[in-house]
Amino acid sequence: MKRIVLISIITFIIIFTGSFFTSFTLPAVDADLNFAPGSVVRFEHLTSEDGLSQNAGLDIFQDSRGYLWIGTGAAGMEGSGLNRFDPATGNDVRYQRHASDRTSIARNNIAAIPVTATPPVWRTWWFITALIIVLGALLAGGFRVRLNSIHKQNIHLETQVSERTSELRETNKLLEKEVEQRRRAETELEKRAAQELQQSEERFRAMFEHSAVGIGVISLDRTVLDANPAFLRIFGGTPEDTIGSNASDVTFADDNAEALRLGNELINGQRDFYQLERRYIRGNGEVFWAHVTMSAVRDLDGKPLYLVGMIIDIDEQKHAAEELLKSQARFQAIFDNVAVGVAVMTLERRPLAFNATTEKIIGYNAQEMQNIDPKLLAVPEDRGMDVELFQELIEGKRDSYVMERRYRHKSGRIFWARINYSLVRDLDGRPDYLIGLIEDIDEQKRAAERLAAQEADYLLTLQHRVNERTHELEEANQRLHREIEQRTKIEGELAAKAAEEAVAADRTRLARDLHDAVTQTLFSASLTAEVLPELWEMDVDEAKRSTEELRQLTRGALAEMRTLLLELRPATLTQTRLGDLIRQLCEAFIGRSRLPIKLTIDGDCRLPPEVQVAVYRIAQESLNNVFKYARATRVDVNLYTSESTVHFTTCDNGIGFDMSTSKPTSLGLRIMRERAEAISADFQITSAPGEGTCVEVSWHQGPNIKLRVL
Repeated sequence: MKRIVLISIITFIIIFTGSFFTSFTLPAVDADLNFAPGSVVRFEHLTSEDGLSQNAGLDIFQDSRGYLWIGTGAAGMEGSGLNRFDPATGNDVRYQRHASDRTSIARNNIAAIPVTATPPVWRTWWFITALIIVLGALLAGGFRVRLNSIHKQNIHLETQVSERTSELRETNKLLEKEVEQRRRAETELEKRAAQELQQSEERFRAMFEHSAVGIGVISLDRTVLDANPAFLRIFGGTPEDTIGSNASDVTFADDNAEALRLGNELINGQRDFYQLERRYIRGNGEVFWAHVTMSAVRDLDGKPLYLVGMIIDIDEQKHAAEELLKSQARFQAIFDNVAVGVAVMTLERRPLAFNATTEKIIGYNAQEMQNIDPKLLAVPEDRGMDVELFQELIEGKRDSYVMERRYRHKSGRIFWARINYSLVRDLDGRPDYLIGLIEDIDEQKRAAERLAAQEADYLLTLQHRVNERTHELEEANQRLHREIEQRTKIEGELAAKAAEEAVAADRTRLARDLHDAVTQTLFSASLTAEVLPELWEMDVDEAKRSTEELRQLTRGALAEMRTLLLELRPATLTQTRLGDLIRQLCEAFIGRSRLPIKLTIDGDCRLPPEVQVAVYRIAQESLNNVFKYARATRVDVNLYTSESTVHFTTCDNGIGFDMSTSKPTSLGLRIMRERAEAISADFQITSAPGEGTCVEVSWHQGPNIKLRVL
């Protein structure tokens, strides 16, 4: 900024001093019309009224103020004079020669024009002198300021140089430390590299020694230089026998030429390594297959140093592959000659291949089936039968399924076939493809339909006969029903309407029991009685046995009737002693099942009605189970009663059952258990296959026991 001010002041001084010293008296200058750089003055013909009468300007000069002075005309001529032209404003002033004054302007050549001018203040000598003094003082002050500034800059630069020098010294020290650290680090790295190299060699040696793959180092002339334990184990040799031997000695003769050719290509640089399967000879003379990887180790110039061979014993895999080929051949033979249709299909049920039997069954060849969806061969009514099964199969939720349905032959004939779809999975267990079997069962199906029709006719005949016998039994049942209805009517008059509805429901159940038990017993007794006269004439002993059987049947029917009468009158269950009720149940069981029962009753006392009914129902259900499922030849029933205790057991020597596989939701067992829980009694069942079954109920009276009837 100071420099700009100084330059401005100097420029101002130069301009004013130049203007001041410009002469106000200039010599006449002969000039052309072009008198200023970049300026052109053009003179046209001027009339005498304008003060000029000549066509050409003879003399032209320009003063310091910029006015142009032009002399025109000739000496002694009228109208000669001097013109002043102001280029800035375009005005002109005409000076003519006065006729009476010979000393006025009369020459064409102007030697000089005296001009008297009063300059402005800034052009006076005293103003210029003062201005020069002020400017000198300013220059001196600026020079002084500049010197001070340079001095300060020098001090600042010296300070910066000193600080920079100090920083450079610190930097040098840091660099020296860093160089020293780098040297130490390089030394440490060299040591570490040496250690890692040693560790790498140790790891390589450990890998070489413990590798499951046989590794051998072989010279260029195929001499074994080193071998790891796996190599020795594969060839069945010792280090002394193996190291120093030639690899050609253990190579099978038929493969030796190929081994030599590939080895020469490795040595000549035609290849870096090769892999193949070839045969070798073990130390005991056994020939085996191995997978060999042979590579060449070269120096920095690319020259081969030695060969490294890795060998894997694949003899078992090779034999397994051969067995697989044989198995595939056997499968193909079965596939081509089996009596059922076999097809290999994609998961979308598109056939990949199928045998001649399949073509014979469906009538289409493999080429035709490429454009046919196999499921469309089924008749429309049967196509949706296996939709869910097939979806589960391809999702891997099942391995196979079998079903029978109708198909349409190429000829249009509809036939029955049994199909079997099996899922084949890949090594990861994912569904891969399907194996489909199809068997023509049309003849068997037609025969089964004919047999079913015959069975239907037979069943109709049998049903007709059963209906006739049922009609007879129904008449007997109606008579019994009328008697029961009369008894029920008498008892119903003493009960409320709600009780009547319960009794009606109970009657329905009793009617069903009467039909299932008493009616069948009476029917058996009726048949026995019908054949008894004829049997008596043919075989008296057999007739006596039939008579005894008839007696047992009628006795059992009587006991069943008494039991049903008890059911008709629920109040009797609480009015009769529990021992009598159990005895009556056993007699009815003997008459119905013709099995001997060993009955033991100890004690005779009144029990709470809820307890007596629950124990009676449990005994009834347990004996029914013996009759239906046990296949027993002997039954033991024990009852012990006192005022505060009841203990009841039923044991048989039947087939028993496995309690670990029995259903916990079995209706009979659940009802017995619920009845025992209703009176807070202990209920236990023990059974095993072939060892019979025991049902045990124990009740003990207590102050906090709540009783209820189910």
